[in-house]
Amino acid sequence: MAKVTVQVRTENNLLELLARGESPAWVIADDRLDEITHVQIVNFEGTQMIEGVFDRTASTHREDGRVILRFLDGRIVNCAVTFDSRNPVRYVTE
Repeated sequence: MAKVTVQVRTENNLLELLARGESPAWVIADDRLDEITHVQIVNFEGTQMIEGVFDRTASTHREDGRVILRFLDGRIVNCAVTFDSRNPVRYVTE
C-alpha cells in the first residue's frame, strides 16, 4: 500500500496544533480520506511543518463537511514547501 500524505497549509500556530494533536478543519475528498496514511501541516511561509501519522479513528467530520485531521507521533520539522496554487490542501503519494 502506498504512503499517502495529506498536506495542508495553515496560518495557525504549529506549536498549538502539535499540543492538541489536530489540525484545523479541511475539505477532504471522501474517496481520498480512506487512502491517507500521514499528515503534514505546513506553516504559511512553507518553512516549518508538523509531520504525523494520520489518526483516522479520532478524526472528526463536522456538519459543514470539513474534517478535523488528528494525528499521532507529530513533530515539527524545518522544510522548504511551496504551494503553487491557492488551494491549501494537496495529496502526496510515495
